[in-house]
Amino acid sequence: MRFFVICLSFVGLLAGAVSGAQPTGARIPEVHATSFSNEAVNLPDGLKGKVGVLVLGFSRDSRDADAAWGKRLAADYRESPTVVYYEMPVLAAAPRMIRGFIVKSMKSSLPASEQARFVVILENEAAWKMVTHYGRPDDPYLLVVDSQGSVVWQTQGAVTDSAYAALKQHVEALRTQLGTLSTR
Repeated sequence: MRFFVICLSFVGLLAGAVSGAQPTGARIPEVHATSFSNEAVNLPDGLKGKVGVLVLGFSRDSRDADAAWGKRLAADYRESPTVVYYEMPVLAAAPRMIRGFIVKSMKSSLPASEQARFVVILENEAAWKMVTHYGRPDDPYLLVVDSQGSVVWQTQGAVTDSAYAALKQHVEALRTQLGTLSTR
């Protein structure tokens, strides 16, 4: 049995290395914001009893790749009671004078059905960069977060079938844990 567990652990590590994914254990910074549909978003508190998937973008050029991840997530989790996902452009470094224009432009380009899942980050950019292991400004950064706000898996870059499959695997494992915990 021990050999089987060791093999599974090795396969998990290998899969993470192949996809560029990194488990971190870091805790996400607090977020007290409003979605584009005017709903309060408070993280990590809003994740209690749920799994979170956060798609962070740090530049305008990451927007298309961020949106591609968001589209895949919406197809699988839009109606999920146990998975919460947000697209989160980080605009803390944008000059305050033009933030309103940027936000208005983003909001007007989104259909109403996506606005509840869109939250602009206007503070704690350094903390977000640390937790995402920021390196390339035009990449999207994906975090799978447990109900306590701890990052259990992450990756960066354009959505691929293998990266999305790995994300789903981690989301489903956390959902299973939630089910197990709630029956105790």
